[in-house]
Formats: sequence, C-alpha cells, structure tokens
Amino acid sequence: MFNAASGVSGDAISALQAFSPFTSEESAEEEFDSDLIGKMTDYAAKFLGTRYRRGASGPSAFDCSGFVGYVFKKFGFNLSRSSRSQYTEGEKVNTEDLRPGDLLFFSGRAGGKKTVGHVAMVVDVKEDGSCTFIHASTSQGVTYQRFPDGGYYSKRYIGAKRIIGVNSPTA
Repeated sequence: MFNAASGVSGDAISALQAFSPFTSEESAEEEFDSDLIGKMTDYAAKFLGTRYRRGASGPSAFDCSGFVGYVFKKFGFNLSRSSRSQYTEGEKVNTEDLRPGDLLFFSGRAGGKKTVGHVAMVVDVKEDGSCTFIHASTSQGVTYQRFPDGGYYSKRYIGAKRIIGVNSPTA
C-alpha cells in the first residue's frame, strides 16, 4: 500500500516503526505476531470442511497434527508430524494467557487422560477467557470448536503451547 500524502509505502512505514527509538521492541514484535497470526488463521479457515483422514497432511484431507503442521509450514514453521511430538515444542501457556496462534492439546480417544492424541490452533480468545479453535475433527473434518466446552474437550484438555514468537520461522 502506498500513502500518496506522505509518499511512503505501508511496508516502509512498518519498517520505520519497527526500528524507531519511540516504538518499544515488544509492541513491534506483538504487531508482527498479530499480523502473522491473522494471516495464519485466515489461511487455516480456507480448509474448513476438508475431510479428516488418519495420517493425512493435506491439502485434500488432514488429521489433526497434519492440519496444524500444514498451516504452520506455510508460514515457515516446521513442526513435528505427530500431536504428541508437537506438544514437546514451543513454550507452555496457561489457559488464562491464551492468544490466537497458540496450540491446544487434548488426550485422544484411546490414549488415556495424560497422553496427547489431538491438537488444535486457537483462532480467537474472548474476554471471558473462552476461545475458539480450528482443528481436523474425525467426525466433521476441519471445523471450529469452542473451549472450554463443558464436555468432550474440557475433559480431555492436557495443555497449551506457544510456537509463534518463541520459535523462529525457518527459511
């Protein structure tokens, strides 16, 4: 975008803000993260309704970790292939500190309450602390879900991790 009044493009303005002594390092990083996360959640939404298939990593079908890995890879983050391995990456996040782009981990149907078997990506956090996540569901394919839901996902919740802002994208 080019601002005719100032003769400066939007990218140049962003770069100036990022390196300005009047802009805190944290706010520039948060702006970068929020732009990146917005692009990631928009990209993830393009796959709504895509069918679930165990072991699939897209784009015509996904399992949960394949879906999250596919979205993150598009933006330069290489995650492990399984949800259990993805749970070892990033930085632990408390539920009250969730933000879009964070990953939620749940136990699977057959793995016991402490074994990771499912992963989803937070797309929106409400003021009351609840959130909306996107994931590849076995029954509905890629879909949105609320958390906590007072049922299935609340009972199986294991933890959350932050990848964006912790791990750097790979070239």
